[in-house]
Amino acid sequence: MNKRGITFYEVLLFAAYAFFILLGLAWFFMSFSGGFNPTAFFIVVVFAVQAYYRHRLTNLILGVLALFFSIFMLMDVISTYNLMDKHAVYNGFVKGFILMSLVSVVMSVILVFGYLKMSFKE
Repeated sequence: MNKRGITFYEVLLFAAYAFFILLGLAWFFMSFSGGFNPTAFFIVVVFAVQAYYRHRLTNLILGVLALFFSIFMLMDVISTYNLMDKHAVYNGFVKGFILMSLVSVVMSVILVFGYLKMSFKE
C-alpha cells in the first residue's frame, strides 16, 4: 500500500481548475439572457472533465491555450478602456478586469508547469 498525500502543487492545480470553471460559469450565466453561449459552456465542461481525470498532457495544452487567451484578454482590456492614454481612468471596474486577467495568466502558468511537476513526481 502506497500512501501519499496531496502535494501543494496539486492544490494549486485544483485552484486553477476551479478558477477557470468559475470564470466559465460566470460568463455562461451572464450571457444566458442573450441565449445559449456554447463557448462558455465548452470551457466549463473541458475544465470540469480535466479536473476529474487530471491528464498531464491536457494540462499542458489547456495551460498554453489559456495563457494565450489570458494575455489576449489583458490586451483587450487595455485597448477597450484606452489605458495607455495619459488621462485614462482606472475605476474599480477596470481594475477588476485587469486583476482578473492577471490572475488568469498566473493560473495558466500553473497549468503549464503542472505538466512538468506531475511528470517528474516519481
